[in-house]
Amino acid sequence: MGLFRKKVDLLDHYEKKLEDIEGNVRTERTSAVGKEVPAAFVSFKTRLSAAVAAHLQQGVKPTKWLTEQAPDPQDVYWPFFSASFVKIWICNIAVIFACICITILFLVPVLLVQGLTHLDQLEILLPFLSGVLKVKIISQVITGYLPSLILDSFLSLVPPVMIVLSSIQGYIALSQIEKSACIKVLWFTIWNIFFANVLSGTALYRFDVLFEPKRIPELLAVAVPAQASFFIAYVVTSGWTKTFSSELFRLKRLIWRHFKGNLCCKYDHETEVPSNPYHSEIPRILFFSLLGITYFFLAPLILPFLLIYYCFGYIIYRNQLLNVYEPKFETGGKFWPVVHDATIFSLILMHIIAIGIFGLKKVPLASSLTVPLPILTLIFNSYCRRRFLPSFKGYPAECLINKDRVDISDADMSSFYRKLESAYKDPSMKPVRYSEAGESSSNSSSSTSPLLRGADNY
Repeated sequence: MGLFRKKVDLLDHYEKKLEDIEGNVRTERTSAVGKEVPAAFVSFKTRLSAAVAAHLQQGVKPTKWLTEQAPDPQDVYWPFFSASFVKIWICNIAVIFACICITILFLVPVLLVQGLTHLDQLEILLPFLSGVLKVKIISQVITGYLPSLILDSFLSLVPPVMIVLSSIQGYIALSQIEKSACIKVLWFTIWNIFFANVLSGTALYRFDVLFEPKRIPELLAVAVPAQASFFIAYVVTSGWTKTFSSELFRLKRLIWRHFKGNLCCKYDHETEVPSNPYHSEIPRILFFSLLGITYFFLAPLILPFLLIYYCFGYIIYRNQLLNVYEPKFETGGKFWPVVHDATIFSLILMHIIAIGIFGLKKVPLASSLTVPLPILTLIFNSYCRRRFLPSFKGYPAECLINKDRVDISDADMSSFYRKLESAYKDPSMKPVRYSEAGESSSNSSSSTSPLLRGADNY
């Protein structure tokens, strides 16, 4: 069946495996009939009633009856649909601990990369390379392109890990998992790629700065400009080379599909359409905006590289979104608060660095005039959170009432209610063999019909 196995008829082999699997599934489903599940989808006649029920506490104990807005049918994530509050809480604690461990472990490649950017430290650690490092071309490649390439290679492993961690946090919607993974990858990137690289070296071991917050602007003013060349190379490596080539050619997916088809003897005739990689692309775009905001007055040379990235990125991603990717769910603008928070953080960081720069340059007037800027930015952020953030969390009652009034005179609502009965059907209640689902009822057998006849009523 594979490279080193005896060749057999794949049709007969998988037919026997399917028969065994179908028998096991039927046995499990038969034993599940009549059992109660501690979770359910509840439908209401009006949108306003559903919104009120979702936001009210249902029982005396707030952890006994948990309610939330139901996601779209194609957006449901079933594994944690009936999970208890205690299980979800324990999973969240475990995910937080795992994220901390991954963040600490990622400091190893960061320190390795910073060792490559300083040839003098590299010669001390590896004295036998001193002769090779004196060659100009080799030293330029090692200090310029190689560190950012190594760091980006390690960073490419982070988004899949964060998706796995977010999927065990108890979310019941794929969109919630995607948003949670996006936030994790974003702050992981900001901390490990920006701050860990900026503060590495001697500054990394100066823990006394934590007890003297007044020195933080001064420390950033010295450390951030020193890494300008590294981040320019990182934009070229991660932005130009990797992002554009991976999006245009999609070599990883092609190689993986070839591997599955030839080595694993599996090949789907229908090509699976990829979905939007929000959790990996949005953090990269926001991280480059952070680099542009913090370095535009420290190292303006980075701006042309970022401008080229955003211009070509607009063209490429527009094509991918329209012609390549197929969304699994409707985001509903849920990622805009993430973009807003990252932008506000970048502005405040830029203000702090500017205060430190003006302090080092002995320009007290400019430093004093910069102090109100982070305060004004936080005030603007507070206004935006009060004015716009509630629109992303729920629908206003006025809009819901207007929609309900329109539904009263809509003749298609009766058919909508009938479809709603079977819209949220557990995948385990669907027919086992889809290949014969389209046959006529006269030719149907017990293997093609749903195993639980009453499944449509739940």
